[in-house]
Amino acid sequence: MKSVLLLTLLSIQMTYSQNAKPNKEVKRLVKLGREYIIESALKEINESETSKIKKDDFHFITVKASDQRILVEFGYNVLYLPKNTSYYSDIIVELPSKNVSKSSESNGSQNTTFYNPTTEHLRVINLILNPNGNNSNIFHKGAPYSPTIIYEEEKHYRVDFSSRDPYLGGSFSTEEIDKETGEILSTLSGHYAPAPDIPGVIEDEEVFIEILN
Repeated sequence: MKSVLLLTLLSIQMTYSQNAKPNKEVKRLVKLGREYIIESALKEINESETSKIKKDDFHFITVKASDQRILVEFGYNVLYLPKNTSYYSDIIVELPSKNVSKSSESNGSQNTTFYNPTTEHLRVINLILNPNGNNSNIFHKGAPYSPTIIYEEEKHYRVDFSSRDPYLGGSFSTEEIDKETGEILSTLSGHYAPAPDIPGVIEDEEVFIEILN
């Protein structure tokens, strides 16, 4: 069911008429380059928020353009949620429409804020993902990676790992980890089946190209 829902959402998001004329503003923005587009997207986010964010707050930023619009995604590969917290996990800005959409993860709170990890956040993340201190890239900064979400519970941490695009297939797992020792108490894992092809969807799908410069 989850894969089908995700495919439906993707189709709604990415299906545009292929007969539409190329958007002149999109062409102008692409010529101005990736950094200009990112700064424009950040401006749109910050105009509606009291707490300001910057590029370095995120683990990755992607910029993709079709001939009709640009999608700028700001995201995280690892999040730690103490009890009674809620954080934005993914923000997408569409240009030139300036539409902003946000996804979030919650652990008992509806007061969602931008993620700003504290020293305690980093301690817990390292306890779970870097117990031997040998992994210097636990956040996989610079590119989207299969997300790891860590939830604080009463006596243990719950660690959810999942493919970033489950509708394409991939794996998922959930672990319970002792708060004090870091010992794995239980594990559940599985695989997503790729969503089936739907006649007509691929032909009408909007084509995006990543902007790297």
